[in-house]
Amino acid sequence: MKKLILLLISACMIAGELEDLYLQGGITAVQKKIEKNLQNPEYWNNNLKDMNLTYGYYSNSDRLIIAVDKTAKQISINRYENGNIKVLKSNEIITGLMGEKLAEGDLKTPVGAYEITRRFTPPTTYYGPVAFSLSYPNLYDKMRSRTGSGIWIHGYPMEGDVRENEVETRGCVAMKNDLLIAFEDVVKNNKSIVIISEKGYPQALTSDIAVIFAGLFAWKNAWTISDLDRYLSFYSSDFRRFDGMKLSEFSAMKKRVFSKNESKIIEFKNFTIVPYPSTDSKNIYRVSFDERYRADTYNFDGQKVLYVAVENNKMKILIEE
Repeated sequence: MKKLILLLISACMIAGELEDLYLQGGITAVQKKIEKNLQNPEYWNNNLKDMNLTYGYYSNSDRLIIAVDKTAKQISINRYENGNIKVLKSNEIITGLMGEKLAEGDLKTPVGAYEITRRFTPPTTYYGPVAFSLSYPNLYDKMRSRTGSGIWIHGYPMEGDVRENEVETRGCVAMKNDLLIAFEDVVKNNKSIVIISEKGYPQALTSDIAVIFAGLFAWKNAWTISDLDRYLSFYSSDFRRFDGMKLSEFSAMKKRVFSKNESKIIEFKNFTIVPYPSTDSKNIYRVSFDERYRADTYNFDGQKVLYVAVENNKMKILIEE
């Protein structure tokens, strides 16, 4: 993100625009110009065009992207380096049944984007020497009434145990123990996002990510100046907040909050934009970033997570965590 901002400032300096703005309106005018550009998809398309965004956008280049293809029975560990994807390791795996996971006990491996929440030693040697738990069900799953738990990346039975099924798991991702140890060696101490797809890896579009970035900054601007109608225009009619609040209730609540006309400072940084796999045609992304919010009545520092759809070249927020 810092690199992109510097590119924008550099472009302004070449044209002499930055100096003129500063002389006429001071640093506030310069900031407004930058904010305006950040709300323009064309700016983002231009600055993202040379990046490989197959797996999305990651401000933190240290984050690993673990891609799981249920049909090909493959898992790959990837990292972005200088705008390009580097494959660190690729292994064969087995997974649960095909299709999106809907309920506890359906034996399906979920389709979606998840984080590794912890590394642990399994309770029995049946699951191998080490395991990694995934954040299923995530908020998007919960809002769609998906149930189940205990989705792991794990190994094969040890100490003479034999797998009950050599082809399928009960919903987890499993690999042979020597491959798992090599996997652990790469993944340990690194924050990882796990993208599980039904068939083939998701392909994020530069144009989609440009729309999302521009939408985020336009949404932030409307939020900052308490422009309620513009702010709410970024929400889908199917929106749900983390607590299940629907759009009508959310709109009424925001109307009360915005009516105070509080002075606000809102800052976003450290973005992760992940294409969200699904078995239907929905164009969904998981977006997370660090938010700093300052107002007279409320302060917040923490991570914001959104699930958004790109519809008709506009970002629509489906779920806000």
